[in-house]
Amino acid sequence: MDLILVNATAARSSGALSILNQFIDHIKLTGENQYCIFVDVNYKERVHGNNIKYVHIDTKSWIRRLKWDMYGFRKYVLKENCSPCLIISFQNTGVRFSNHIPQLIYYHQLLPLSSKSWSLFKKNEIVLFLYKYIYRLFVSYSIHENVSFVVQIPSVKNAFLRRFHIFPDRVYVIPPEVPTIDYGGIDEFVFDDGKKHFIYPASPVLYKNHELLLRVLSLIKERDSSLYKCIKLHFTLHESNALHLKKMVSYLELDDAIVFEGVLPYQKLLSYYKSMDALVFPSYIESFGLPLLEAAGAGIAIVASDLPYVHDVVGEYEGVTYCDCEDVNAWASAIESLCVHEKNIYSSFQYSNDKGNWNDFFLLINKLKVKN
Repeated sequence: MDLILVNATAARSSGALSILNQFIDHIKLTGENQYCIFVDVNYKERVHGNNIKYVHIDTKSWIRRLKWDMYGFRKYVLKENCSPCLIISFQNTGVRFSNHIPQLIYYHQLLPLSSKSWSLFKKNEIVLFLYKYIYRLFVSYSIHENVSFVVQIPSVKNAFLRRFHIFPDRVYVIPPEVPTIDYGGIDEFVFDDGKKHFIYPASPVLYKNHELLLRVLSLIKERDSSLYKCIKLHFTLHESNALHLKKMVSYLELDDAIVFEGVLPYQKLLSYYKSMDALVFPSYIESFGLPLLEAAGAGIAIVASDLPYVHDVVGEYEGVTYCDCEDVNAWASAIESLCVHEKNIYSSFQYSNDKGNWNDFFLLINKLKVKN
C-alpha cells in the first residue's frame, strides 16, 4: 500500500481535534493506503488497524512545534527510511520536506485572513497579533508548487486566495462532517421564570465579540428597563476564564441578566438549544460556526453577524436575522423584537452533504499522491 504521512501533533482540542478524529474515523472505510499519523503525546488513539500507525510527538511549545516541522519530521522520515507518496497536515502549515512530495494542508486558522487589526502592545491582543502577522509567514513558507489546501467553506477559500495569491484550483472546499441531530429525542430544558432566554456558546477570545452583547443589553436597559428585566443571556463560560467580561458585566450592572454556565455537556447544550428563544452569534471570525447549525437544527431563531461565513453555513435557514457585528443598535432592535413576540419555531434545518464530505477528501488524497 502507498504510505501517507499525517502531521497532526498540534491537534489537541476543540475544532482541530474534532477534524483529526473525523479523518481517522473515516480511514477505516478505505483500505487503499497506509497511514502514519504523528499526534500529540497525550492523544488517545481511537481507531486501530493494519493500515494505521500512531507516533506520539511533544510539540506543546512554539519552539518544539517549529523544530518538529522544520527538522524533526524530515529526520524521522530519513531515519525510518520512509517513502511517502503524500504528506497531509491538519495544522494549517506544512512541513519542511522535499518539494517533489506533494503536501495537502487542512487550513482552519482564520486570524491571518482577517481584516481585523490587533495590537502588540495590548496584553489581551498579543497572541492574536502574532497569529495574524507572524503565523501568516509560516503559512506563506509552506506554499510551493506541489502543495494544496483544504478549507471548510467558500468564504474562507476566497479570503485565503486574497491573502496568499495562489491558484484557485489548489484550494479545495470540503466541509467537516456535520452529524444529524434528532431533536425529537432531546428533552427540553424548562425555564419557569417567564423570561426570554438567549444563548451564546463560544470561548472567551476577543473575536467572539461577547462585549458587543453586553453593550446591547446595556442599551436595551437604558431604552426599556421593563423589557430588559425579561432577558437572560447565557454564556458557556466560567467566570474565572472570562474575568474581563465579568468586570464589564459588573460595571454595566448587568448581573441580573447574564448567566455564566461554564462549559456545558453536549447533551445539555442540545437541550438548551431546544429551549432557548434564540441563539445570538456576533463572532466576526469563524472557520465554520457549528453552533449556527445546531441551533438551526432545533428550529430556533438566530441573530448572527452579517458576514460571509454565516451565509455559507445557514444562509438557507429562514430563522436568521443578520446584523452588522459592530452595530449595537441593530442587535438591540433584533433582540427587542424577539422579546416582544411569541417564540417562533422554524422548520429544522440540516446542512446538505452534497456540499462535500470526507469521501471527497479521500478522493483528493488519491488524486494528489505520487503514483508509485
